[in-house]
Amino acid sequence: MTVSYVSTRGKAPRLGFIDATRAGLARDGGLYVPETLPAPSGLLPDIAGLPYAAAALRVMTPFVGGEIPQADLKGIIDASYKNFSHPDIAPLHQLDDNFYLLELFHGPTLAFKDVAMQLIARLMDHVLAKRNQRTTIVVATSGDTGGAA
Repeated sequence: MTVSYVSTRGKAPRLGFIDATRAGLARDGGLYVPETLPAPSGLLPDIAGLPYAAAALRVMTPFVGGEIPQADLKGIIDASYKNFSHPDIAPLHQLDDNFYLLELFHGPTLAFKDVAMQLIARLMDHVLAKRNQRTTIVVATSGDTGGAA
């Protein structure tokens, strides 16, 4: 099942997952978001207790809409998190009854953005490789985004 992505500004073409990933921003300056959200029924019980990469695969699969084979998507996700310094990737610690701490600094640059950027970079590599394309991404930042990207 293909998932359609639309611009938040509503003036760009509807795209599938791969084309939306490749495009980054929509032509109208908006962000691509799923036109409809996949039904999450049973998702939380299914991912409770799974390793981070397995949970990420389960959460991402409906958004990819079959455009990347499951084995390839699993490989991309596994590669994205293999260099994190903690086996749980983003360990969650309960500090009190209703107070938790999520550690997002175990990636290669120690920035919280590693959690997303490691995956995005590998997804982009996969998408471009399938089309025999390459790209250069130039980033200017005053913070930690550049290092994580």
